[in-house]
Amino acid sequence: MKIGTYRLRPLKWVAILAVLAMVATACGGDDADEAPATQATQAPATEATQAATTTEAMMEEPDEEMAEEDATEEMTEEMDEEEPESALATEGTTTTVAPGLVRPQVLEDIPFVFSNIAQTASLDPAVAWSSDGMLFVRSAYDTLLEYPPGSQPAIVQPALASEWSTEDGLTYTFTLRDDVNFHDGNPFDSTDVVKSLERIQAIGQGPSTPLRNVVSYEATGPYEVQITLGQPDTFFTGLLPKVPIVSAEAIEANATADDPWAEAWFAENEAGSGPYVLDTLAADMITLNGFTDYWRPFEPGTPTRVTLRTDPDASTAVLLMCQGEVDSIGGIGPDLVDQAVACDGVKALIQPRFGLGTVVFNQLADGPISDVRVRKAIALAIDYDGWIAYLNGRAEPTTGPLPPNAEIGPVPDVIRQDLDQAKALLAEAGYGGGGPDNILFTISYAGLAFLSYEAFFGTLLTENLKELGIGVDVQLVGWPELVQLTKSPETTTDLAYLILNMTSTDPSTVLKSAYVTESWADQGGYNWAYYSNEMVDELTAGVSGITDDEERGLVLRQISDQIIADQVAIWMPQPIIYQPVLEKWDLLFEPLDFVVQTRFFHARNTEMGG
Repeated sequence: MKIGTYRLRPLKWVAILAVLAMVATACGGDDADEAPATQATQAPATEATQAATTTEAMMEEPDEEMAEEDATEEMTEEMDEEEPESALATEGTTTTVAPGLVRPQVLEDIPFVFSNIAQTASLDPAVAWSSDGMLFVRSAYDTLLEYPPGSQPAIVQPALASEWSTEDGLTYTFTLRDDVNFHDGNPFDSTDVVKSLERIQAIGQGPSTPLRNVVSYEATGPYEVQITLGQPDTFFTGLLPKVPIVSAEAIEANATADDPWAEAWFAENEAGSGPYVLDTLAADMITLNGFTDYWRPFEPGTPTRVTLRTDPDASTAVLLMCQGEVDSIGGIGPDLVDQAVACDGVKALIQPRFGLGTVVFNQLADGPISDVRVRKAIALAIDYDGWIAYLNGRAEPTTGPLPPNAEIGPVPDVIRQDLDQAKALLAEAGYGGGGPDNILFTISYAGLAFLSYEAFFGTLLTENLKELGIGVDVQLVGWPELVQLTKSPETTTDLAYLILNMTSTDPSTVLKSAYVTESWADQGGYNWAYYSNEMVDELTAGVSGITDDEERGLVLRQISDQIIADQVAIWMPQPIIYQPVLEKWDLLFEPLDFVVQTRFFHARNTEMGG
């Protein structure tokens, strides 16, 4: 087994879209509906992801780009040959700060404005566990290890830890950097790591998910930490880029008897060592400034002033982008991206996505959907081909609860529409004879307002279920309202749209986030379905400890089959990452992360030296 890299199956339709890209560009690209099809790329079979490709790059520098891809593949092959065969005795590498770095750094004023449809409810890295929260956390905090920009290749590399090793796959020893300072002025050492892990586990919200297998940690020296697992975990180091480290002194300084982990203070403040320092926090905007004492240099063109603005109506963000006032937008639908890239100075960023739309059924709801036959009938009624057509073909058919383009072993059959079987199941459940003129019962569906494909799903669901005699009450709300709605099985709707992504090279992160009992939404997780199955819990907990790829794939298939048998959700193809950015920026989104994440420190303004 190779532990260093993680391979994901390529998107099969990309070559066709790439050809269409050249044709559309040559014809002038006036049709907004066709323009996005000019931006497709695929993940090479030898790596987890590929850097974004724009039509402009494809047209102007095809030979150079192909040469770079060939070089990347050659480098990957060489790395594969050098990787150790043991999945347990692994070792990290050491990197050093650029020689001659003078701190504090003198930073140019290079602003970057990112628009999102919602703002995080908390800045606390032990609480924030959604795309809006991660935008802030990834900016203000560092982690022991990290993925390279764009997760290409998906191999962890040093960050706050310069080296790491394990002899038995249970105890990991990390050597820490000795040249890092926190924003509060305190130097970083092993005490901060231990206190950060302890705090995350004690608070026990979503960010504790990567640490569920961690049973102990101790500082074995000022700049050395040992972390011990309950069982071997093939993917453990790949989880650490999601574990932010905070200043232990800040915890102690702001803790109270009633609030021993300073949650109230961290909700509105920060104490990280990341590249950006919190400047202002408002109801609809967060601003951050470059940290002049950062241990890595701000290369030419790197943003030094970041604004996270909130535009619940994403069309407002598109308008501002077309006026040059917004540099990048996260998580908007393909129709709005089409509008944005039609503006001068805007390009589309294309990358693979390792996730899928998961329209969860409330498993604790009363009424017809408490019957698995009704849930299966509803899932069979969906026009999946029509959905992919709506996405302009930028998605693959789904096969169940795991991303279809991840290497997960044998996969279930592709999910297809089957109205006859749907009607038969409804009749068996006692709901036969329904139709457009005979609505038997009504279910509720919640999705995000101003996120066009979630709104469109409500329309598709309404039309498809009408044929079965099922009505649909569509509720489109903002992200904070949707999170609050799903916080309790008594308040959540019958169906709710949730986008689930792999957040590391471990495909079971999707299962751990949304299908195990301890991830129920009322406990801070993404099990919005309130699903609980003892076998799923047990097998999921052990997946990452299986070192044999084939054996792990069979277990993942067993888990998937059970979740499908219980019809926990309707699994919808999710479009690839296709988001607008101003042409002056070189940046990558992070496919192995929450929805449409980018790390601003790795962006470069090409007009300002980047």
